[in-house]
Amino acid sequence: MEQQKKELYYFQVTDLWKRLCEEHSNLFDQTCDEYSLLLASDLDNLESKVAEKQETINRVNLLEDLRSSIISRVNRDLNQNITHVSDLISYFQNFESTLEHRHLFNFNALLIDIIEKIQAQNRTNQLFINKALGSLKSIREEALGEKSYSTYNSRGSSKSRSLSI
Repeated sequence: MEQQKKELYYFQVTDLWKRLCEEHSNLFDQTCDEYSLLLASDLDNLESKVAEKQETINRVNLLEDLRSSIISRVNRDLNQNITHVSDLISYFQNFESTLEHRHLFNFNALLIDIIEKIQAQNRTNQLFINKALGSLKSIREEALGEKSYSTYNSRGSSKSRSLSI
């Protein structure tokens, strides 16, 4: 009976990881699309892309809640003490070794790869936004005839001053 429970939970977890991979893949695509829209200064479509991205994040959050629920049930029903994803992967490792493929292990590796790509793309997007904001600030200062200077104190904190020209 316990082996059947373990099998059932294994397939539930594997299906959940597959769905997490799909949603994170969508999120990565949306993050790349966001960058393209930033480059094109297409603010109308950017706004809808950000809303679409938020919907995907909400679905990921629901899947994360489901993940927590499944881990709690595995702990309760199979007398385990799984607190981290790595514990879960380790727990099912023996079960996967009896199968032809290591689906959970492979999905987890794919998920980690996609998340790292999303993080890198988000950093690129943020860098672009910061540069654009800096350019807009310079343009505004030029138009208003102001010049802004930044200096640093001994602790490395920035202090800005504006001078009217």
